[in-house]
Amino acid sequence: MPAYQPHPIEQKSYEIIEGLVDFSPYPDSHSEIFKRVIHTTGDTEFIKGFKISENAIQSAVQAISHEALIWTDVTMVQTGLKRALLEKLNLKTCCMIHDPETFQKAEKENTTRAVAGLRRFLEKETDSPKILVIGDAPTALLEVVDQALNNQLNAELIIGIPVGFVGTEVSKNALSQQNKIPYITNEGTRGGSTVAASIFNALMIWTLKEMA
Repeated sequence: MPAYQPHPIEQKSYEIIEGLVDFSPYPDSHSEIFKRVIHTTGDTEFIKGFKISENAIQSAVQAISHEALIWTDVTMVQTGLKRALLEKLNLKTCCMIHDPETFQKAEKENTTRAVAGLRRFLEKETDSPKILVIGDAPTALLEVVDQALNNQLNAELIIGIPVGFVGTEVSKNALSQQNKIPYITNEGTRGGSTVAASIFNALMIWTLKEMA
């Protein structure tokens, strides 16, 4: 399968980034993620404090190459995923936060819509491997960790990069302390939907390189 071909402006941006940051201490797969995060945020300091579990990249590549189903906590993450790459890899995405059934479930269970959407997703029967991408809701990330620790979650990767000051650091710490499911996260309050999407986009690009 052909590798990803960046737009000339994007390629120029990468060349500038490579002149600003020394990526030699990192594995190539991690550098792919870090460069895209910097490209997305315009911030070379953003990658400090990133945590990528030991087998996260391998698990992601395996899942993506086997047409994983991708769940996102909010539609902004889903929209940020590169459509051409999704189509090339035959990946389907799922975000249930705006479904009427999610509103009803959130109200009935006295929880957030992000958590209700996650619970509905996990109730779906599918043979596809699953990757969860969280860029907004720490409540959803805490629910993911709880499901994982109770052996109720079957997923190949969790990307947990919520942003903000309420529950964000707690949820990220909880993710990095569990060892049930491979993960990618970062320290502190920084994050967001565009960052979460950029990480998964980098993983798709890396998978195409591995498959070429």
